[in-house]
Amino acid sequence: FYLYFSGHGLATADKKDLYLLPYDGDPTLLEDSALTRKEIFSTINKYEPNNVIAFLDTCYSGSTRNDDNLLETARPIVIDVEDKGVPDNFSVFTASANNEIASSLEGAKHGLFSYFIMKGLEGNADLNEDNKITTGELHVYVQKKVTREAMQLDRVQTPQLSGNTNKVLI
Repeated sequence: FYLYFSGHGLATADKKDLYLLPYDGDPTLLEDSALTRKEIFSTINKYEPNNVIAFLDTCYSGSTRNDDNLLETARPIVIDVEDKGVPDNFSVFTASANNEIASSLEGAKHGLFSYFIMKGLEGNADLNEDNKITTGELHVYVQKKVTREAMQLDRVQTPQLSGNTNKVLI
């Protein structure tokens, strides 16, 4: 099972829940218009998939990629969120560490993370040239590329991988 989400994320003030905010979600009504990562993962696991690969091009800072705040009354802070982990059958790629902002790539009109995930899956992440791309290879490739590009934007962005690093993606 593959899951891809690109958009905003928010964490609750108590740092206990990570929400994915859909395009039409309202950050002021977070619990009513968004889903927690835990809810999403739990729902997927009810169907007992062997493997789940999730790509989450989001951060939980409450800021947009243009440094605006999702909540008008919010102060510009970056929350260090407690990550509760993922189920054993999941490999979850995230755009940044929980206390970082996910950046965009202007020329590509989407996130740095999404851009390099796609480039990696096109073959650039086959680091050992065995015609297979594993979760570990993709993570190493994406982390290197995103970190470098983010530095050029005067930002810190470190993509993360939770789960098995030896799953073959392609």
